[in-house]
Amino acid sequence: MAVSGILGWLNIRGLKMRLDLPDEIYCGLATMATLRLVNAKRRFPSFLLQAKVLGNNVTSNLIKGGDEDTNSFVITFPDRGEVTIPFGEIYSPFPINFFVRRRRAPLGRHITIFPAPRPCAMAEGFDKAGKSGGLASPRKGYEGDVTRIADYTGSEPMKLIHWRLSAKHEEFKVKELSATFREPVIIDITAIPGRELEGRLSCAAFLINRLIRTNRPVGLKLPDKVIQPALSREHRLALLAELAVYGKD
Repeated sequence: MAVSGILGWLNIRGLKMRLDLPDEIYCGLATMATLRLVNAKRRFPSFLLQAKVLGNNVTSNLIKGGDEDTNSFVITFPDRGEVTIPFGEIYSPFPINFFVRRRRAPLGRHITIFPAPRPCAMAEGFDKAGKSGGLASPRKGYEGDVTRIADYTGSEPMKLIHWRLSAKHEEFKVKELSATFREPVIIDITAIPGRELEGRLSCAAFLINRLIRTNRPVGLKLPDKVIQPALSREHRLALLAELAVYGKD
């Protein structure tokens, strides 16, 4: 019994856990998570391991010394807001299936769950307002004005090849066009129709994603500040993060 106890303790010793999640998670929608178990022991393997995190269990039969095992699972977060995942749990019945030894593995993950984007009537109004045309953007695109002539890299559409200039050179030349964007918009959550806050936040999330992906700069009006319109992915995630914690104080 003493030997099995020592072996069992050594088996789960030196194991580290890492949880990988995407930076864009929406409440109520399935998300793929990846759990990595790392055996930090250089010489000794670990056997018959089970890890539990966020209510999900994964199994690793063998992790050699200095190696890791990766398992993925699907998880759904029911509510929006900030979530802290302080630790996971590792346990094993090794060496004999009589005692199960377990310990906690620190994770220290802090994630933000965004409101689930849902189509709403306001989207049609923005679509109609944006059909009048677009303004030139400094970002590279395929529909705006010609900004410069560049060498062909193989990734550009054939329609962008400048045939007359290409005939004068030994390599193809392409037209680089600016992207187009429509009139910037600032979304005011209090102005979105609907009695329920969660429904209005879902509408706002839908509008943010849809408008920015169609090159329309979007900002957000909050009770204590106004975030000016922009187009980057980082800006879009920042707006969604504001919606995630809206009214949570």
